[in-house]
Amino acid sequence: MIGEAQTGTGFGGLARYLATGQRGDRPERVEWAEARNLPTTDPATYPAMMRATARLSRRVQDPVFHFSVSWPPDERLERDAMAGVADRALDDLGLSEHQSVIVCHNDTEHPHLHVMVNRVHPETGKAWPKWRYKTRLERSLKAQEKELGLQQVPGRLSRMLSFGERLKQRAAGGFDVNDLVQWGKDKITQLRQFIRPHFDDASSWSDLETRVSEQGLDIHGKGQGLIFSDGESYAKLSQLGGKKHRLTILEARFGTWKSYEQERRKGGGFKRAGEGLARDEQDEIAHRLALRKARRGREDDERER
Repeated sequence: MIGEAQTGTGFGGLARYLATGQRGDRPERVEWAEARNLPTTDPATYPAMMRATARLSRRVQDPVFHFSVSWPPDERLERDAMAGVADRALDDLGLSEHQSVIVCHNDTEHPHLHVMVNRVHPETGKAWPKWRYKTRLERSLKAQEKELGLQQVPGRLSRMLSFGERLKQRAAGGFDVNDLVQWGKDKITQLRQFIRPHFDDASSWSDLETRVSEQGLDIHGKGQGLIFSDGESYAKLSQLGGKKHRLTILEARFGTWKSYEQERRKGGGFKRAGEGLARDEQDEIAHRLALRKARRGREDDERER
């Protein structure tokens, strides 16, 4: 299966396209349509319902989420099976409670369907976070291919390696942080809301790595700091954690990142902050924290003057 996805602003235009085509003269191409959390699939009716729900959010600028799923020409599924794939994708994306319409078309050699979703939740009024939505959709489809015994179509985005497999790849020299491209401001802002709570909740470097790996990310050392990456792009720790979660603060809790990486390469564990650390490591952490406090003190004095 191949998935394509994008966000947009207009419910009505997309609804008309799904129902009658680009020029509005091909209603026969609709094989079937189903609604989720809506009472109708009538393209003259449900866009207004979606717009009313979207108004519950004052901030969302692009309330429309649209994705398609395509199968190879020789892979024909029954309607229930196709709808089931769409429903599973909605669930994996966290959109099962949102308003959506599924439309199956018959105008190409390959079977395919479209799903139009309202990003704004009909009860909470909160907008669905669209962070890495293309990758998340592809992961859902790759998992469903295996579960349903369908053809394995190569994906472009999902990087389905497990955390352990990614560590092996890194250890084998197949990963270079200098090849990564930094995410833009909008992407970092979206990413921050997923990652920042884990800085407070994690109990060790290992725990933090496990938590962010569930979001499809790894932690790497780069220069004098850390970055979080999906294997293609990255964000700095300072961009995600802010002043509250600087490297010196995390190292005071977990021990130095350098020592953790060394222990990990050896296949051993790493203890929590201060437990079993060598004296020179503890001194290094204390020294870095002292320098940081002194620097802040000088900055405060300059502001008071």
